[in-house]
Amino acid sequence: MESSTKSQTLSKEPLDTELRNNARPIVVDVRTVTETGGGPEKTILLGARWLQDRGWPVYCVYLHPPGDSGFDAIRDKVVELGVARFIELDDRGPLDWRLVRRLVVLCREIKPAIWHGHDYKSDALGWLIHRFYPMKLVSTVHGWGVPGQRVWLYHWIDRLCLRGFDRVFCVSAEQYAVCRRAGIPAAICDILENGVDCQAFRPAVDSAARKRELGIPSTRFVLGYVGRFSKEKNLTLLLDVARKLIEGTSDVHLLLVGDGPERQDLHAHAERLGITGHVTFTGYAIDPRPYYSAMDAFILLSRSEGLPNVLLEAMAMGIPAICTPVGGIPAVIDPDNTGILVPLNDISATVAAVQRLMVNPQLAARLGQNGRQYVENHYSFDRRMERLCSIYQDLVLQDASAKT
Repeated sequence: MESSTKSQTLSKEPLDTELRNNARPIVVDVRTVTETGGGPEKTILLGARWLQDRGWPVYCVYLHPPGDSGFDAIRDKVVELGVARFIELDDRGPLDWRLVRRLVVLCREIKPAIWHGHDYKSDALGWLIHRFYPMKLVSTVHGWGVPGQRVWLYHWIDRLCLRGFDRVFCVSAEQYAVCRRAGIPAAICDILENGVDCQAFRPAVDSAARKRELGIPSTRFVLGYVGRFSKEKNLTLLLDVARKLIEGTSDVHLLLVGDGPERQDLHAHAERLGITGHVTFTGYAIDPRPYYSAMDAFILLSRSEGLPNVLLEAMAMGIPAICTPVGGIPAVIDPDNTGILVPLNDISATVAAVQRLMVNPQLAARLGQNGRQYVENHYSFDRRMERLCSIYQDLVLQDASAKT
């Protein structure tokens, strides 16, 4: 694995030789993160392993603040997945020109045909660096989060840069509409939804045993969340929902799997509400499947989303899902068929939705079964990656044809 200060021994074989030998184009997946990252890490790192298993030369390049201890979680995931080409570089902020120089040198060493950005900064860096090293520019728009003054500026810059890209992938139809309204041409804009490995994520055999392993009474109805602890996930509201449920019955437990900037505030809010005996904070989990297995329902009350990987995972495991209708979620959740939708910030409606599942296990089972079947039919990770590879090849071949 790459450290932030050491340089890996990198291939210097020219791209034209790669193409003459009918080799696949070299790709760099570039991502900027703080702490443990978020949902896109699953798509990027799992995608890198999928590609390398099929002979693709792909490099994962991660940019993060120096000394960020939370980044250890991503390093652990890289090791667990066996991602072979992983490079991390220190990112000291928006004016860190040393980072730009390092990335230019890196591109000249590994000679990528494609730069694939996954956030506003990696998109802007790709747009800048390709002036010094020509390559195809690709981005996946995973979602632009909750607006704020500085965040709004970053996203405005991102949208300007994306207009000059060769291909922009959106993880949902809703995100596609946002990109089109932002002026990104239809000719380069496309929908490439997230996917899940339904062989890896399968329904639990014994959820009661999983609950006991976590110290949760097996009789409790476990309401679960997996993901980043950040403002757009609306987890303070989820704790308020849990309190309302606990007031009605002691047989409810909230299982929160993840980490992030809101961690301390959420712990403090649970204490203020007096529900700490009914809430389990697990911290970041490299493999969330044991925690999904303990859940009776999955809940996601986000203010903003792209197409959440965690929702697809939960559905693949046969867990009934309760979600807000944001981002790409309404394309996945057909109300009372593959899950339940609740209005944004509506505590009463959310409490009622959970209670429906608690008193009607047949409904919960049906939603879980239908949800898994829907994900199997529409959100295959293999199908997603095969389409991505085809587009990569087309982009490079078009460029090669234009030069001849």
